[in-house]
Amino acid sequence: MPDNRSELILNLFKESNALLRGHFKLTSGKHSEWYFEKIRLIERPVVLEKIIDLLVADIEKDNPEFDYVVSPAYGGIAIGFLTALKLKKLFAFTQRVEEKMTVRSGFSGLNGSRAIIVEDILTTGGSVQEVLECLKSMQVRVSGIYCLVDRSAGQVLIEGQPVRSLLPLKVEAFEPEACPLCRQGLPLVKPGASDKK
Repeated sequence: MPDNRSELILNLFKESNALLRGHFKLTSGKHSEWYFEKIRLIERPVVLEKIIDLLVADIEKDNPEFDYVVSPAYGGIAIGFLTALKLKKLFAFTQRVEEKMTVRSGFSGLNGSRAIIVEDILTTGGSVQEVLECLKSMQVRVSGIYCLVDRSAGQVLIEGQPVRSLLPLKVEAFEPEACPLCRQGLPLVKPGASDKK
């Protein structure tokens, strides 16, 4: 049974038409009946700000020591930037270059700093793991990992630790060969643009 805060966040997604139902191919390659379209939130900064205020409250409660908020491109950029703005921290983002996660060139002080990772939607944790490996290669110490929605309801662990999420939900994701939506012949949609092949 969702608590009041979970219900509030779900309602904000619904209010923004950001919770879609159909047959979707996720960044992980898995298929799902449900898709959280964060671009619809980014389109509505007033709604996104309400969600980010809740995320910021969680981060402040955890009180990690860090200099940077780092998020993966592209969906995580606005989310991470707004989080950094409200926390009065520096911001950087990563992107895939030739299928390898890398920090966007031009950010000046990330090497050897402390950071938190802020992601939008977590399904398998693959993108977060890529960001973490990228930051480790720059001797960045990661103090915490946060996301808006955890579709695994806390089942995905990154280096043995759960990701802190605003909305932990168990949303089923299927391997393509075992997808009941494929068997029903429903058209497959690949929303978003993560640059992951």
